Amino acid sequence: MIIPTLVQLSSRVLGKYFLSIESFRYIPDEFVENIFDSYLKMNSSLSIISQEDLIRIVKVLTDYHGDLFCTSFSYVIANHLNILTSNFYFHLFKCVHRNLVQLDFSHALEKYTSEEKEQFLNIFGQMETIEYLRLTYNRLDDDDIRLLTASHRIQSKALCNLHSLHLQGNHLTSRSARFLKSLTTLDTLYISLASLHGKPGFVREFDNLYECICSVQNSWEEIINRGWIGKIPQLQSSSASVDNSFYRKRRRVDNDDSIALIKLVRHCSTCQPSPSKKPMKKTEKVISNPIGFIDSNQANDLLSCYL
Repeated sequence: MIIPTLVQLSSRVLGKYFLSIESFRYIPDEFVENIFDSYLKMNSSLSIISQEDLIRIVKVLTDYHGDLFCTSFSYVIANHLNILTSNFYFHLFKCVHRNLVQLDFSHALEKYTSEEKEQFLNIFGQMETIEYLRLTYNRLDDDDIRLLTASHRIQSKALCNLHSLHLQGNHLTSRSARFLKSLTTLDTLYISLASLHGKPGFVREFDNLYECICSVQNSWEEIINRGWIGKIPQLQSSSASVDNSFYRKRRRVDNDDSIALIKLVRHCSTCQPSPSKKPMKKTEKVISNPIGFIDSNQANDLLSCYL
């Protein structure tokens, strides 16, 4: 018989009162995880967790342990997440947006009102650590893309680490290029346009991205989900594989090959075997003036958000 350690015994006791704990500020990460595990084990049916309790869980675990709780979050429309309201997601993203690395929010925004959609896009557009963003099939238009990139075009930190962006299946035109081209950190951009007539002009807008014409452009991708959020079925993709590597749950995402997909990349070893001679235009990020005044470049960026 294995004798429980003091940490295990303490975790079991504290797990019973998990939702009553006000803060985990000075508790080591490993101990917090043990307490959370004990709480989940005592809930035989997690499907009965109320939205209020879920919000409480998010608040407690993200106040001082957000980097562990949710370094990655994925949304899939065909799972338990449909039962949660927009208010819950507003609360969740406001808590974790500073630590989010990957976000798949496909097929989600179409069920919300225009005002709610704008609020979501405003939160997404202010994320600083996000590297992978998937907003496919959300009925986004050019004005939505303008809103999504507005903070980046004014503040240098917003979306400053974004490397992969997926926008296929929306109602976008070549006009979106004027907003998307400001995301100079992008290595890959997937997009579909309402009319292919605007494709040449759209592609020409990007100085550091090139169209990938490989036959593999519609292949599947692999997303790695990390964080404690995977322990709650209501907040976990139903298609995520269950494995022993808790912080690295892999999920396959298929790209829809039924639409005319445009894939722009920084470099492709197949269709671009040698460095292209296309000129690379260096763009300097605008740093906010601490005294509160803006220069002409910042003023132009601000105006572009409304044009």
